[in-house]
Amino acid sequence: MKTCFRHLGLFLLAVLIGSAYAVLIGMLAGQLRASLIAWPVFIIIFWLLFGRFHLLRFVGFILIPPVAVIGFQFYWSARHPGAVADQYLAMDRSHYNPNTRVKNLWPNVTDSDAVGWQVHEVLFGADGFRADPATGRGNPDRCQYVLIGDSMIYGSGLPYDDSFGPTLTRMGIQPCVFGVTGNSPADYLATLKYVADRIDPGALVVFYLYAYNDFVDLQYYMTRRVRGHSNLFPRLYRWVDRYDQWRRTTIIFAMLHAPRAKPPSKERQYELDGVKPIKILYDRDPKNYEKTRSLNVSESEALKLFFRGVAETARKRSWRIAMVIHPDNAEIYANIARQARVFMDLDPRRAQALEICTKSGFLCEDISKLLYEKTLQQGKNPFFSDDRHFSRFGIGIVAEHFAKLAARNPQSTSK
Repeated sequence: MKTCFRHLGLFLLAVLIGSAYAVLIGMLAGQLRASLIAWPVFIIIFWLLFGRFHLLRFVGFILIPPVAVIGFQFYWSARHPGAVADQYLAMDRSHYNPNTRVKNLWPNVTDSDAVGWQVHEVLFGADGFRADPATGRGNPDRCQYVLIGDSMIYGSGLPYDDSFGPTLTRMGIQPCVFGVTGNSPADYLATLKYVADRIDPGALVVFYLYAYNDFVDLQYYMTRRVRGHSNLFPRLYRWVDRYDQWRRTTIIFAMLHAPRAKPPSKERQYELDGVKPIKILYDRDPKNYEKTRSLNVSESEALKLFFRGVAETARKRSWRIAMVIHPDNAEIYANIARQARVFMDLDPRRAQALEICTKSGFLCEDISKLLYEKTLQQGKNPFFSDDRHFSRFGIGIVAEHFAKLAARNPQSTSK
Protein backbone atom coordinates (compact mmCIF):
# COMPACT_ATOMS: atom_id res chain seq x y z
CA MET A 1 0.00 0.00 0.00
CA LYS A 2 2.83 2.34 0.89
CA THR A 3 4.44 1.66 -2.50
CA CYS A 4 1.18 2.47 -4.32
CA PHE A 5 0.86 5.80 -2.51
CA ARG A 6 4.49 6.57 -3.32
CA HIS A 7 4.01 5.94 -7.05
CA LEU A 8 0.77 7.95 -7.02
CA GLY A 9 2.56 10.84 -5.33
CA LEU A 10 5.41 10.69 -7.85
CA PHE A 11 2.92 10.65 -10.70
CA LEU A 12 1.03 13.69 -9.36
CA LEU A 13 4.33 15.52 -8.92
CA ALA A 14 5.27 14.59 -12.50
CA VAL A 15 1.90 15.96 -13.70
CA LEU A 16 2.49 19.23 -11.84
CA ILE A 17 6.04 19.75 -13.13
CA GLY A 18 5.21 18.41 -16.61
CA SER A 19 2.33 20.88 -16.83
CA ALA A 20 4.61 23.74 -15.81
CA TYR A 21 7.10 22.83 -18.53
CA ALA A 22 4.29 22.44 -21.12
CA VAL A 23 3.12 25.96 -20.25
CA LEU A 24 6.71 27.16 -20.63
CA ILE A 25 6.86 25.56 -24.10
CA GLY A 26 3.56 27.27 -24.97
CA MET A 27 5.06 30.67 -24.14
CA LEU A 28 8.09 29.97 -26.31
CA ALA A 29 6.59 28.13 -29.31
CA GLY A 30 4.35 29.67 -31.94
CA GLN A 31 2.05 26.69 -32.53
CA LEU A 32 -0.42 25.54 -29.88
CA ARG A 33 0.23 21.90 -30.74
CA ALA A 34 3.83 22.17 -29.48
CA SER A 35 2.57 22.79 -25.96
CA LEU A 36 -0.17 20.15 -26.14
CA ILE A 37 2.22 17.48 -27.41
CA ALA A 38 4.88 18.43 -24.86
CA TRP A 39 2.45 18.04 -21.95
CA PRO A 40 2.13 14.21 -21.84
CA VAL A 41 5.75 13.82 -22.96
CA PHE A 42 7.04 15.86 -20.02
CA ILE A 43 4.78 14.03 -17.59
CA ILE A 44 6.16 10.66 -18.70
CA ILE A 45 9.77 11.91 -18.61
CA PHE A 46 9.51 13.32 -15.08
CA TRP A 47 7.62 10.26 -13.84
CA LEU A 48 10.49 8.07 -15.05
CA LEU A 49 13.12 10.42 -13.61
CA PHE A 50 11.48 10.44 -10.17
CA GLY A 51 10.44 6.79 -10.08
CA ARG A 52 13.06 4.76 -11.90
CA PHE A 53 16.09 7.04 -11.63
CA HIS A 54 15.36 8.37 -8.12
CA LEU A 55 16.01 12.02 -8.98
CA LEU A 56 13.42 13.39 -6.60
CA ARG A 57 16.10 15.31 -4.74
CA PHE A 58 16.63 17.55 -7.79
CA VAL A 59 13.01 18.77 -7.94
CA GLY A 60 13.98 22.23 -6.72
CA PHE A 61 16.50 22.70 -9.53
CA ILE A 62 14.07 21.28 -12.13
CA LEU A 63 11.42 23.79 -11.11
CA ILE A 64 13.64 26.86 -11.47
CA PRO A 65 13.10 27.53 -15.24
CA PRO A 66 9.26 27.29 -15.36
CA VAL A 67 8.75 28.97 -11.97
CA ALA A 68 11.07 31.85 -12.91
CA VAL A 69 9.53 32.47 -16.34
CA ILE A 70 5.87 31.92 -15.40
CA GLY A 71 6.34 33.89 -12.17
CA PHE A 72 7.81 36.80 -14.11
CA GLN A 73 4.88 36.66 -16.54
CA PHE A 74 2.26 36.82 -13.78
CA TYR A 75 4.12 39.74 -12.19
CA TRP A 76 4.26 41.55 -15.56
CA SER A 77 0.59 40.79 -16.35
CA ALA A 78 -0.53 42.20 -13.01
CA ARG A 79 1.20 45.49 -13.81
CA HIS A 80 0.27 45.59 -17.53
CA PRO A 81 -3.30 44.39 -17.99
CA GLY A 82 -4.30 44.19 -21.66
CA ALA A 83 -6.77 42.80 -24.18
CA VAL A 84 -6.83 39.09 -24.95
CA ALA A 85 -5.56 38.18 -28.41
CA ASP A 86 -7.66 36.22 -30.93
CA GLN A 87 -10.78 36.74 -28.85
CA TYR A 88 -13.13 37.10 -31.80
CA LEU A 89 -12.60 33.75 -33.57
CA ALA A 90 -14.51 30.56 -32.83
CA MET A 91 -12.24 27.71 -31.78
CA ASP A 92 -12.84 25.83 -35.05
CA ARG A 93 -12.16 29.04 -37.03
CA SER A 94 -15.39 28.67 -39.00
CA HIS A 95 -16.72 32.09 -37.94
CA TYR A 96 -16.35 34.96 -35.47
CA ASN A 97 -18.09 35.46 -32.15
CA PRO A 98 -21.58 36.71 -33.08
CA ASN A 99 -22.70 40.25 -32.26
CA THR A 100 -19.18 41.53 -31.60
CA ARG A 101 -18.33 45.17 -32.27
CA VAL A 102 -14.65 46.12 -32.57
CA LYS A 103 -13.39 49.71 -32.59
CA ASN A 104 -10.35 50.56 -34.70
CA LEU A 105 -8.13 52.62 -32.44
CA TRP A 106 -5.79 53.68 -35.26
CA PRO A 107 -7.85 54.21 -38.43
CA ASN A 108 -6.16 55.38 -41.62
CA VAL A 109 -7.53 58.83 -42.40
CA THR A 110 -4.67 60.12 -44.56
CA ASP A 111 -4.06 57.75 -47.51
CA SER A 112 -7.05 56.48 -49.49
CA ASP A 113 -4.87 53.95 -51.35
CA ALA A 114 -3.52 52.39 -48.16
CA VAL A 115 -4.93 49.67 -45.95
CA GLY A 116 -7.51 50.68 -43.33
CA TRP A 117 -8.80 53.82 -45.06
CA GLN A 118 -11.82 55.06 -43.07
CA VAL A 119 -12.19 51.72 -41.24
CA HIS A 120 -13.35 53.05 -37.87
CA GLU A 121 -15.32 50.03 -36.67
CA VAL A 122 -16.00 46.38 -37.51
CA LEU A 123 -19.15 44.48 -36.63
CA PHE A 124 -19.63 40.72 -36.64
CA GLY A 125 -23.35 40.08 -37.04
CA ALA A 126 -25.65 37.49 -35.49
CA ASP A 127 -24.32 34.82 -37.87
CA GLY A 128 -20.68 35.39 -36.88
CA PHE A 129 -19.65 37.15 -40.09
CA ARG A 130 -18.98 40.72 -41.11
CA ALA A 131 -21.93 43.13 -41.02
CA ASP A 132 -22.58 46.85 -41.45
CA PRO A 133 -21.60 48.71 -38.24
CA ALA A 134 -24.06 51.49 -39.04
CA THR A 135 -27.21 49.42 -39.67
CA GLY A 136 -26.34 46.02 -38.23
CA ARG A 137 -27.32 44.34 -41.50
CA GLY A 138 -25.09 41.58 -42.81
CA ASN A 139 -25.65 38.37 -44.73
CA PRO A 140 -29.21 37.36 -45.67
CA ASP A 141 -30.76 34.51 -43.69
CA ARG A 142 -30.91 32.25 -46.74
CA CYS A 143 -28.11 32.02 -49.29
CA GLN A 144 -28.35 31.70 -53.07
CA TYR A 145 -24.91 33.18 -53.74
CA VAL A 146 -22.02 32.24 -51.43
CA LEU A 147 -18.39 33.37 -51.20
CA ILE A 148 -16.02 31.52 -48.83
CA GLY A 149 -12.42 32.53 -48.25
CA ASP A 150 -9.88 34.24 -46.04
CA SER A 151 -9.05 37.90 -45.39
CA MET A 152 -9.17 38.65 -49.13
CA ILE A 153 -12.87 37.72 -49.17
CA TYR A 154 -13.49 39.24 -45.73
CA GLY A 155 -12.34 42.55 -47.20
CA SER A 156 -9.44 43.15 -44.84
CA GLY A 157 -8.45 46.81 -44.68
CA LEU A 158 -11.66 48.02 -46.33
CA PRO A 159 -14.75 49.59 -44.74
CA TYR A 160 -17.80 47.35 -44.89
CA ASP A 161 -19.43 49.37 -47.67
CA ASP A 162 -16.51 48.56 -50.00
CA SER A 163 -16.40 44.84 -49.17
CA PHE A 164 -17.90 42.06 -51.29
CA GLY A 165 -21.38 42.06 -49.73
CA PRO A 166 -22.37 45.66 -50.55
CA THR A 167 -20.36 45.64 -53.82
CA LEU A 168 -22.25 42.63 -55.19
CA THR A 169 -25.55 43.96 -53.85
CA ARG A 170 -25.04 47.08 -55.95
CA MET A 171 -24.62 44.73 -58.93
CA GLY A 172 -28.01 43.18 -58.24
CA ILE A 173 -26.75 40.10 -56.41
CA GLN A 174 -27.44 39.58 -52.71
CA PRO A 175 -24.60 37.35 -51.52
CA CYS A 176 -23.63 35.56 -48.33
CA VAL A 177 -19.99 36.43 -47.69
CA PHE A 178 -18.24 34.02 -45.33
CA GLY A 179 -14.70 35.35 -45.12
CA VAL A 180 -12.50 34.81 -42.05
CA THR A 181 -9.03 36.35 -41.78
CA GLY A 182 -6.10 33.96 -41.56
CA ASN A 183 -8.06 30.94 -42.74
CA SER A 184 -6.96 28.19 -45.13
CA PRO A 185 -8.80 25.50 -47.15
CA ALA A 186 -9.19 23.34 -44.02
CA ASP A 187 -10.96 26.26 -42.35
CA TYR A 188 -13.05 26.94 -45.46
CA LEU A 189 -14.43 23.43 -45.06
CA ALA A 190 -15.28 24.16 -41.41
CA THR A 191 -17.07 27.33 -42.55
CA LEU A 192 -19.03 25.40 -45.20
CA LYS A 193 -20.21 22.89 -42.60
CA TYR A 194 -21.16 25.71 -40.24
CA VAL A 195 -23.34 27.50 -42.81
CA ALA A 196 -24.51 24.51 -44.88
CA ASP A 197 -28.11 24.58 -43.58
CA ARG A 198 -28.49 28.19 -44.75
CA ILE A 199 -27.49 27.47 -48.35
CA ASP A 200 -30.49 26.90 -50.62
CA PRO A 201 -30.72 24.20 -53.30
CA GLY A 202 -29.30 25.42 -56.58
CA ALA A 203 -27.06 27.98 -54.86
CA LEU A 204 -23.74 29.07 -56.32
CA VAL A 205 -20.96 28.37 -53.77
CA VAL A 206 -17.55 29.79 -54.67
CA PHE A 207 -14.33 29.13 -52.73
CA TYR A 208 -11.38 31.48 -53.23
CA LEU A 209 -7.90 29.95 -53.03
CA TYR A 210 -5.15 32.49 -52.46
CA ALA A 211 -1.80 31.50 -53.99
CA TYR A 212 0.13 33.36 -51.29
CA ASN A 213 -0.80 31.17 -48.31
CA ASP A 214 -3.56 28.68 -49.14
CA PHE A 215 -1.37 25.86 -50.44
CA VAL A 216 -0.69 24.38 -47.00
CA ASP A 217 0.82 20.99 -46.28
CA LEU A 218 -1.01 17.96 -44.96
CA GLN A 219 0.27 18.35 -41.39
CA TYR A 220 -1.07 21.89 -41.17
CA TYR A 221 -4.36 20.74 -42.65
CA MET A 222 -4.76 17.91 -40.14
CA THR A 223 -3.93 20.23 -37.24
CA ARG A 224 -6.67 22.57 -38.38
CA ARG A 225 -9.12 19.65 -38.67
CA VAL A 226 -8.56 18.82 -35.00
CA ARG A 227 -10.03 22.23 -34.17
CA GLY A 228 -13.11 21.22 -36.12
CA HIS A 229 -14.03 18.78 -33.35
CA SER A 230 -14.43 21.59 -30.83
CA ASN A 231 -18.21 21.19 -30.87
CA LEU A 232 -17.90 17.56 -29.72
CA PHE A 233 -16.07 18.43 -26.50
CA PRO A 234 -16.99 22.07 -25.92
CA ARG A 235 -15.78 22.35 -22.32
CA LEU A 236 -12.39 20.79 -23.06
CA TYR A 237 -11.86 22.98 -26.12
CA ARG A 238 -13.02 26.04 -24.19
CA TRP A 239 -10.27 25.53 -21.64
CA VAL A 240 -7.70 24.86 -24.37
CA ASP A 241 -8.85 28.00 -26.16
CA ARG A 242 -8.51 30.08 -22.99
CA TYR A 243 -5.02 28.72 -22.47
CA ASP A 244 -4.12 29.53 -26.08
CA GLN A 245 -5.44 33.06 -25.69
CA TRP A 246 -3.48 33.56 -22.47
CA ARG A 247 -0.16 32.28 -23.81
CA ARG A 248 -0.43 34.57 -26.86
CA THR A 249 -0.78 37.60 -24.61
CA THR A 250 2.33 36.83 -22.57
CA ILE A 251 5.28 39.15 -22.87
CA ILE A 252 7.58 36.17 -23.60
CA PHE A 253 5.42 35.12 -26.58
CA ALA A 254 5.22 38.69 -27.81
CA MET A 255 8.98 39.18 -27.70
CA LEU A 256 9.64 35.94 -29.61
CA HIS A 257 6.82 36.14 -32.15
CA ALA A 258 6.18 39.83 -32.72
CA PRO A 259 6.11 40.62 -36.45
CA ARG A 260 9.30 42.13 -37.78
CA ALA A 261 9.20 45.71 -38.90
CA LYS A 262 8.56 46.04 -42.62
CA PRO A 263 11.39 47.45 -44.69
CA PRO A 264 10.65 50.93 -46.05
CA SER A 265 8.62 50.97 -49.26
CA LYS A 266 9.52 52.92 -52.36
CA GLU A 267 7.06 54.34 -54.86
CA ARG A 268 7.66 53.15 -58.41
CA GLN A 269 5.87 54.15 -61.59
CA TYR A 270 5.68 52.00 -64.71
CA GLU A 271 4.55 53.21 -68.12
CA LEU A 272 3.46 50.83 -70.85
CA ASP A 273 2.57 51.99 -74.37
CA GLY A 274 -1.10 52.90 -74.59
CA VAL A 275 -1.63 52.26 -70.86
CA LYS A 276 -2.03 54.74 -68.02
CA PRO A 277 1.05 54.91 -65.76
CA ILE A 278 0.79 52.35 -62.97
CA LYS A 279 2.10 53.28 -59.53
CA ILE A 280 3.35 50.69 -57.06
CA LEU A 281 4.48 51.20 -53.47
CA TYR A 282 6.72 48.22 -52.70
CA ASP A 283 9.54 47.38 -50.33
CA ARG A 284 11.76 45.81 -53.02
CA ASP A 285 12.28 45.82 -56.78
CA PRO A 286 9.25 43.96 -58.19
CA LYS A 287 11.41 42.59 -61.02
CA ASN A 288 13.27 40.46 -58.49
CA TYR A 289 10.45 37.97 -58.08
CA GLU A 290 11.40 35.09 -55.82
CA LYS A 291 10.71 31.96 -57.83
CA THR A 292 8.06 29.84 -56.16
CA ARG A 293 8.62 26.10 -55.97
CA SER A 294 6.02 23.64 -57.19
CA LEU A 295 3.52 21.99 -54.87
CA ASN A 296 5.09 19.10 -52.98
CA VAL A 297 3.34 15.79 -52.33
CA SER A 298 2.04 16.88 -48.91
CA GLU A 299 0.57 20.12 -50.27
CA SER A 300 -1.06 18.32 -53.19
CA GLU A 301 -2.62 15.73 -50.89
CA ALA A 302 -3.92 18.47 -48.57
CA LEU A 303 -5.60 20.15 -51.54
CA LYS A 304 -7.17 16.86 -52.64
CA LEU A 305 -8.37 16.29 -49.08
CA PHE A 306 -10.03 19.70 -49.11
CA PHE A 307 -11.79 19.01 -52.40
CA ARG A 308 -13.01 15.64 -51.13
CA GLY A 309 -14.29 17.27 -47.95
CA VAL A 310 -16.27 19.83 -49.96
CA ALA A 311 -17.69 17.08 -52.18
CA GLU A 312 -18.77 15.03 -49.15
CA THR A 313 -20.44 18.02 -47.52
CA ALA A 314 -22.21 18.93 -50.76
CA ARG A 315 -23.35 15.37 -51.45
CA LYS A 316 -27.13 15.12 -52.05
CA ARG A 317 -27.29 18.91 -52.38
CA SER A 318 -27.76 20.58 -55.74
CA TRP A 319 -25.22 23.33 -55.21
CA ARG A 320 -23.10 24.65 -58.06
CA ILE A 321 -19.57 24.68 -56.60
CA ALA A 322 -16.67 26.67 -58.05
CA MET A 323 -13.03 27.06 -57.01
CA VAL A 324 -11.40 30.36 -57.97
CA ILE A 325 -7.63 30.76 -57.65
CA HIS A 326 -6.11 34.24 -57.40
CA PRO A 327 -2.46 35.40 -57.27
CA ASP A 328 -0.30 37.22 -54.78
CA ASN A 329 0.49 40.87 -55.38
CA ALA A 330 4.18 40.03 -55.89
CA GLU A 331 3.38 38.08 -59.07
CA ILE A 332 1.22 40.87 -60.48
CA TYR A 333 3.88 43.48 -59.62
CA ALA A 334 6.63 41.38 -61.25
CA ASN A 335 4.64 41.31 -64.48
CA ILE A 336 4.11 45.08 -64.36
CA ALA A 337 7.79 45.75 -63.65
CA ARG A 338 8.82 43.50 -66.55
CA GLN A 339 6.36 45.41 -68.75
CA ALA A 340 4.62 42.21 -69.78
CA ARG A 341 1.86 42.82 -72.31
CA VAL A 342 0.38 39.41 -71.55
CA PHE A 343 0.38 37.95 -68.04
CA MET A 344 3.31 35.59 -67.41
CA ASP A 345 2.69 32.72 -65.00
CA LEU A 346 5.47 32.89 -62.43
CA ASP A 347 3.89 30.73 -59.71
CA PRO A 348 3.65 27.08 -60.86
CA ARG A 349 1.45 26.15 -57.90
CA ARG A 350 -1.60 27.81 -59.42
CA ALA A 351 -1.48 25.66 -62.54
CA GLN A 352 -0.98 22.53 -60.43
CA ALA A 353 -3.88 23.44 -58.16
CA LEU A 354 -6.07 24.12 -61.20
CA GLU A 355 -5.24 20.67 -62.60
CA ILE A 356 -6.04 18.96 -59.30
CA CYS A 357 -9.25 20.95 -59.00
CA THR A 358 -10.41 20.05 -62.51
CA LYS A 359 -10.17 16.36 -61.66
CA SER A 360 -12.46 16.96 -58.67
CA GLY A 361 -15.38 17.76 -60.94
CA PHE A 362 -15.87 21.33 -59.68
CA LEU A 363 -15.91 24.41 -61.86
CA CYS A 364 -12.31 25.66 -61.56
CA GLU A 365 -10.89 29.01 -62.71
CA ASP A 366 -7.74 31.07 -62.26
CA ILE A 367 -8.38 34.84 -62.36
CA SER A 368 -4.71 35.93 -62.40
CA LYS A 369 -4.81 36.94 -66.07
CA LEU A 370 -8.11 38.76 -65.56
CA LEU A 371 -6.67 40.81 -62.68
CA TYR A 372 -3.63 41.72 -64.77
CA GLU A 373 -5.65 42.66 -67.85
CA LYS A 374 -7.90 44.96 -65.81
CA THR A 375 -4.84 46.48 -64.14
CA LEU A 376 -3.31 47.36 -67.52
CA GLN A 377 -6.59 48.59 -68.95
CA GLN A 378 -7.32 51.05 -66.16
CA GLY A 379 -3.86 51.74 -64.79
CA LYS A 380 -4.95 50.97 -61.24
CA ASN A 381 -3.51 48.75 -58.53
CA PRO A 382 -5.78 45.83 -57.53
CA PHE A 383 -4.03 45.75 -54.14
CA PHE A 384 -3.44 48.32 -51.42
CA SER A 385 -0.38 50.50 -51.88
CA ASP A 386 1.09 49.22 -48.61
CA ASP A 387 -0.52 45.79 -48.22
CA ARG A 388 -1.15 42.61 -50.24
CA HIS A 389 -4.94 42.62 -49.75
CA PHE A 390 -7.42 43.63 -52.43
CA SER A 391 -8.07 47.33 -52.86
CA ARG A 392 -11.51 48.66 -53.86
CA PHE A 393 -10.46 48.24 -57.47
CA GLY A 394 -9.42 44.63 -56.85
CA ILE A 395 -12.66 43.85 -55.02
CA GLY A 396 -14.56 45.24 -58.00
CA ILE A 397 -12.74 42.97 -60.47
CA VAL A 398 -13.37 39.84 -58.41
CA ALA A 399 -16.99 40.85 -57.83
CA GLU A 400 -17.56 41.28 -61.57
CA HIS A 401 -16.10 37.83 -62.16
CA PHE A 402 -18.43 36.40 -59.51
CA ALA A 403 -21.39 38.07 -61.23
CA LYS A 404 -20.42 36.38 -64.49
CA LEU A 405 -20.23 33.02 -62.72
CA ALA A 406 -23.71 33.68 -61.34
CA ALA A 407 -25.00 34.52 -64.83
CA ARG A 408 -23.68 31.17 -66.05
CA ASN A 409 -25.53 29.42 -63.22
CA PRO A 410 -29.18 29.15 -64.34
CA GLN A 411 -30.24 27.38 -61.14
CA SER A 412 -29.46 30.42 -59.00
CA THR A 413 -32.09 33.13 -58.78
CA SER A 414 -31.83 36.30 -56.76
CA LYS A 415 -34.15 36.56 -53.76
